[in-house]
Amino acid sequence: MGDSEMHPNQAAFVEGVDHILSKWTALELAVKHEWGGRSTQDKRDNMVDEISDYFDTLVRKRQTPEPTDLQGLLLDILDDDFSIALEDDSEKEVARLICIVFNECKTGNYATVDRLAAERDAREKQGNSTAAMQSQGNGQQGDSDDSDSGASDSDVSMEE
Repeated sequence: MGDSEMHPNQAAFVEGVDHILSKWTALELAVKHEWGGRSTQDKRDNMVDEISDYFDTLVRKRQTPEPTDLQGLLLDILDDDFSIALEDDSEKEVARLICIVFNECKTGNYATVDRLAAERDAREKQGNSTAAMQSQGNGQQGDSDDSDSGASDSDVSMEE
């Protein structure tokens, strides 16, 4: 596979982009509801590759990635692949975080990627616990609303 040949800094960057996109509510809703058609998940996965390729091109041209430049790419992908027109400016925060991860990874600093991975693992664990509680609670009275309310907190916020 190509990943084994990838430089560790580049592999960490790709992982970081994937983690950032997994927190982006607009994109995750598009994937969940298949707004991109039957190949929605593939389109989401390709988005990571497109972003990585974009940064590779900038590096080869010896240009510095800027969040404002990346925002246009993100908006184009969302519009073309998922028919989403954002009005919340969330692409600005996503682009800012991706640029932070890029700048850290190119120096071998994976702190943000590691933090994002830990947050994703915690969200997935919480989601699995919530799903298990809901399946056990079918037909029983309980406070299922409490378990649902905390699940989205980390998904909505892109703040560091």
